[in-house]
Amino acid sequence: GDESRISLRQADRARHGTGHTQEDMYDLRTGLIRFRLPDAVVWPENEGEVQALVSLASQNDWCLIPFGGGTNVTHSTHCPHKEIDPRQMISVDMKLMRRVIWVNEEDGVAYVEAGITGLELIRHMEKLGFTIGHEPDSYEFSTLGGWIATKASGMKQNKYGNIEDIVREVNVVGAKGLMSHKHKMEMTSVGRSSAGVDMKSLMLGSEGCFGIIVSAVIKIWPLAESRSHESVLLPNFGAGLRYVKGLSKMRSLKPASVRLLDNEQFRLGQALRASPSRFQSFRNLVSKNIGYYIGNFSERSVVCATITFEGTSEEVKMQKRSVRELASMHGGILAGSTVGKAGYDLTFAIAYLRDFALNYNILGESFETFVPWSKLTRVIEATKRKIYSEHKRRALPGAPFVCSRVTQLYDDGVCVYFYFCMNICGVGEPSDIFAEIERSARQEILDNGGSLSHHHGLGKLRSAFVRQIYSQDKAHHQSCAVVAPPGMALDESDEESESDSST
Repeated sequence: GDESRISLRQADRARHGTGHTQEDMYDLRTGLIRFRLPDAVVWPENEGEVQALVSLASQNDWCLIPFGGGTNVTHSTHCPHKEIDPRQMISVDMKLMRRVIWVNEEDGVAYVEAGITGLELIRHMEKLGFTIGHEPDSYEFSTLGGWIATKASGMKQNKYGNIEDIVREVNVVGAKGLMSHKHKMEMTSVGRSSAGVDMKSLMLGSEGCFGIIVSAVIKIWPLAESRSHESVLLPNFGAGLRYVKGLSKMRSLKPASVRLLDNEQFRLGQALRASPSRFQSFRNLVSKNIGYYIGNFSERSVVCATITFEGTSEEVKMQKRSVRELASMHGGILAGSTVGKAGYDLTFAIAYLRDFALNYNILGESFETFVPWSKLTRVIEATKRKIYSEHKRRALPGAPFVCSRVTQLYDDGVCVYFYFCMNICGVGEPSDIFAEIERSARQEILDNGGSLSHHHGLGKLRSAFVRQIYSQDKAHHQSCAVVAPPGMALDESDEESESDSST
């Protein structure tokens, strides 16, 4: 075989045994990796090689850990201690399996290998005049297989749906061989089918516990005729929540993406902007003063909804009209497309900002949840209070930076992201302390009506909370799946995600 596709190098093993949590980044940056790494990394090139690898794993009692983009934020690629699982751990990097095998333009479906990154897939489809509709904030690196394994969500969910709405079929190599649909005709998909439990349902959110995802059939759409952005400033977070709740009820008029930045995150975004021109400065000054006068706006309370439109010219025109009318009803003022696009792009920059801030002894992390509309204000306020109180209780230096953002909108609730940063100058074992505060915040979310995760998945990071969200029997089956049988995957969970999610 090709020995260049097998590695025992420490650097490769370290990269494949970590993800993108703050603990992972801190350990990699300090060189103090405190957990077990995979024993080897393998890069298969096709489905047959994956089957051969799984067969070898069954014969030799190895454990295989699928790996895609390495963007998981759940410790899913961490290997268990040898006392827990003494088997050899093999990381299976899927990135060489990135072919678009076929595209059926008439049916609007494509057959794609699971190792392709979001960026590669988006560019390939755009050349053909199509979009995949899925755009998590990790799309540069995260892969199709990881999106499926974590049940990922993208920023344009309002228009195209989540990954479960986009994927049509999933092909998986398990301990007994390939599991897939059989087709009498080529280049077709089964579509909706009532024929027992299907592979797609089993694999969505499976986090690698049932096998290695090797390919999938996905839905594709023609590129939108019109794309644009808008932003709306609202007096306070309460007004902002009422506004986006109104947008969530617009059905077909709901824009492709709606995101509500709280005051702290909006001011962070403004602070990161390049210096405006003289004309922009004048316009901003006039707009701000008018806003303060007619809308009771304050720099310490104003929030911003950033909006992305995609569709036909007529659809976008109707959506923009509805957005304007609803903004007026809730005391909002339009802030323009430049702010709207900047707010959308800020999502992609946040992960890089976090790693950059570590150079200056600032440790940060984001975490997400689904919250029903009826519990939304309660969850956000309680979680922020908890972070501040835990920081204060430990007498940590300075004040923490805490903010939140509403992302995906649903009829019954929303996805909420929390962001937490703290100064670690002079703090002993800062990563562990940060993790303790984050766990306290996660518990507060659960206690007040939020979910364990909207799209990042469980992994090992959140496995301790499983018994709080499932009945005892369900929790037992879920925990059993975390340690896979010989020859099968331990975990394929990856982030981003809004995303970020993804392997």
